[in-house]
Amino acid sequence: MALVAQDRAGLDAAHVRLLSVARYRASIYLPVMDPGVLESDEVHTELRRLATSGRAARIRILTHDANRAHRDGHRLIALSQRLPTAVSIRVPTDETHLHYGSAFTTADDAGAYLFRPVFSRFEAEGSLDALGQTSRLMAYFDEVWERAEPAWEIRPLGI
Repeated sequence: MALVAQDRAGLDAAHVRLLSVARYRASIYLPVMDPGVLESDEVHTELRRLATSGRAARIRILTHDANRAHRDGHRLIALSQRLPTAVSIRVPTDETHLHYGSAFTTADDAGAYLFRPVFSRFEAEGSLDALGQTSRLMAYFDEVWERAEPAWEIRPLGI
């Protein structure tokens, strides 16, 4: 099933559909966590459901500027602080990775993806059943993830 978005509302709806098919794992490459992107109540509900789905639950997020997202109060940061064992955020350190201009979300265990060629625009396309394309995106995500550093500045305080 194809996913297509042309505006913010369409992008939110596509993310909700994508995340609803994920059972335990999702990966999000979001170079800039712009306010409003992946912050709707419906998206947040699906992310929380996924993060609390069991011991295998894992949401990985790559962003180029976690500090800015933290200052702006992005909901993904708050989710990672509330559920640190299931939600991890890392920041790429390699210059080639820091110039990556696209954004994508995958439901790793479902073979589903949503890809935005230009991360600052809402236009996106994807599929709920595209194991090949999901695998290609995951290979790139894993490569960046392995070389990225944890976003230590935003870890929860154990007070």
